[in-house]
Amino acid sequence: MKQFLKKDKIFLSTKDYIASNEIFNLYLDTKTNIVWTEINKQQNHRKYYKNSNYLPHNKKKGLLSILYKISQNIMFSYKLKVLKKNLQPSSLILDYGSGDGNFAEFLQKKNISVDTYDPITKNENKDQLADNQYDIIMLWHVLEHILDIEAAIATLRKKLRKNGAIVVAVPNRDCFDSKVYKKYWAAWDVPRHLYHFNHKSLIDFMKNNGFSLISRHPLLLDAYYISYLSSKYKKSFFPWINSFLIGTISNILGVITSKYSSSFYVFKKD
Repeated sequence: MKQFLKKDKIFLSTKDYIASNEIFNLYLDTKTNIVWTEINKQQNHRKYYKNSNYLPHNKKKGLLSILYKISQNIMFSYKLKVLKKNLQPSSLILDYGSGDGNFAEFLQKKNISVDTYDPITKNENKDQLADNQYDIIMLWHVLEHILDIEAAIATLRKKLRKNGAIVVAVPNRDCFDSKVYKKYWAAWDVPRHLYHFNHKSLIDFMKNNGFSLISRHPLLLDAYYISYLSSKYKKSFFPWINSFLIGTISNILGVITSKYSSSFYVFKKD
């Protein structure tokens, strides 16, 4: 992991509630306003993904998994509606960090050309993707997982055609549900989430790497999912009720303050 961020201030200590129960420290770099997770550079980082409790890559059946799939399908239509504003009939999309590939498959059924690449589920080399090839590159909750985000964004920028766009979805560490759950907030998701952005720090990071913001779109259902997992980690009574209430309040406050639990941003290549 190439560390371009400094330990200016310890931000939080929390643990991996999914796989290992290990404690990890999060630090704030005051120059970039990015919070980052300290990991052992010698560790096999991929091992933290190989757990049956980890969504969305697990295949377990249950109520949470079913609800996750239902909400996922709702969000697919919402995402497509936004993407259409930047799509032409000849557009080619790269779904980077495609996971199970379901969204790419959804788009392909709409006659949209999509390539997929996932560094976790597939042992591929992103440098083999041709330069100046894609009109849109999508990172749906992917950026925060990448070990060297500066190098990755620089590489992906080369893969975009002139005036191409990149879609970046990330949690917002300034949202209401993060303030309620604190160290139990599921979107810390250490050590899988290595970087923790707020609205400004993400925009600044992308700007410094050759991209300008076009638009921002809230992912309202994420607030409920994150709040449910957070309630479980906190061992709250009636986690379904807690997550509904906190998720709803978080979304309402998001409308007022723009501090949504999670959003996706469309950036244009400068």
